[in-house]
Amino acid sequence: MPFFAVYLESRGVDYSVIGLTYLFAGLLLLLGVVLSGRLTDSFGPRRVLLISYSFAFVSSLVLGYLVYTSAEVSWLLVLYPIFYLMRSFSQPATSAMIANQRESHMRTGFSLSYVAGNLGFAIGPAIGGILAQYYGYSTVFLLSAGTAVAVAVITVMEVRGGLLVPTERPDGGFLATKGKTVNRWLSWKNDRNVILFLVLVMCSFIAVGYEITPLSVYVAGFLNFSNEQIGYLFATNGLVIVILQLPLTNLTTRMRSLVLPMMLSSVFATTAFLIAAVSTNFLQWELVMFTVTLAEIFQAVPSQTVVALFSRAGNRGTYQGYYNAFTGAGRSIASFVGPATFGLLALTPYLSWVVIAVFSLVVGFGFILLSPNLNRDYSAMKAGAQANGNLEEPITEI
Repeated sequence: MPFFAVYLESRGVDYSVIGLTYLFAGLLLLLGVVLSGRLTDSFGPRRVLLISYSFAFVSSLVLGYLVYTSAEVSWLLVLYPIFYLMRSFSQPATSAMIANQRESHMRTGFSLSYVAGNLGFAIGPAIGGILAQYYGYSTVFLLSAGTAVAVAVITVMEVRGGLLVPTERPDGGFLATKGKTVNRWLSWKNDRNVILFLVLVMCSFIAVGYEITPLSVYVAGFLNFSNEQIGYLFATNGLVIVILQLPLTNLTTRMRSLVLPMMLSSVFATTAFLIAAVSTNFLQWELVMFTVTLAEIFQAVPSQTVVALFSRAGNRGTYQGYYNAFTGAGRSIASFVGPATFGLLALTPYLSWVVIAVFSLVVGFGFILLSPNLNRDYSAMKAGAQANGNLEEPITEI
């Protein structure tokens, strides 16, 4: 992703056009993950994964060829968002497989997946940078095609075909109800609190999303940090996630409230942004990055787990599609709103961090207000599943 933008810039494409291309790709991503979730429930995750990886392979080869031949830029601008849409299909499918496990395995699975994703985002651009520098941009896309082939082979060998079966979740009772149709779309009448939770999660991702594009723009534009220093900041983010994601996720299993981790995330995010407002040197921003990464850890896996807990074997993909759509929207909004506020408050840019700190605090209060209703709905679902005889073991506490 980053080297596609760098390549377009090297071809003289205006920054606004590059931004619009990524914005359009992000909008298609929201459509893609929702559609992918529905397809996962209808045809099984294995088929959806193979479709996604196949398109990833083809799209990487096509883009690599277009770059190698210096084709018209308009072809790249049109094809990239379309290819990005199809490549996004793998996200809900992999999440649905994890969501179909026992609760303890599910939390660990989401944590490992999150850690692996961060390692991938660290290793991929590092290798891509070397390839782009010494062998040209087209080789970056060839590397992407190779990874698509590798994961497709793993999928064929290791992922079972067919639909997700309701045999892995005796912990909370959300196995498919016998003799009843599982609802595959959220509705305001039946799923109001889940929808409100997703909206709050999106707002939470807007706040924590300031750690990526807005943070890098701010420290580079207003504090004159070097690319090397910015790289160290993001290395801190990845290192903290790798070290603390699993231990802190295990800590959240002892919390009786479903949304308590998200409340803690809001507190850490608010603290980080208030520190950012008064920080001027690299060490202070290291503290900002460490604190906001704690907010990310208490946000990502716990929120995804809550959505999974409200799903059943017949709609896990759909629910994970919704989750990826809302969180993706939050990150995209942050990438545009953050730099925009810096421009509006150019004379006092530090106030932008105060604004997002207040916003994060308000989101935390939203989770507090929603907590009783969400916990009540979860308890009712467990009780109903137990009454229908869908539990293989006694209900366990969260």
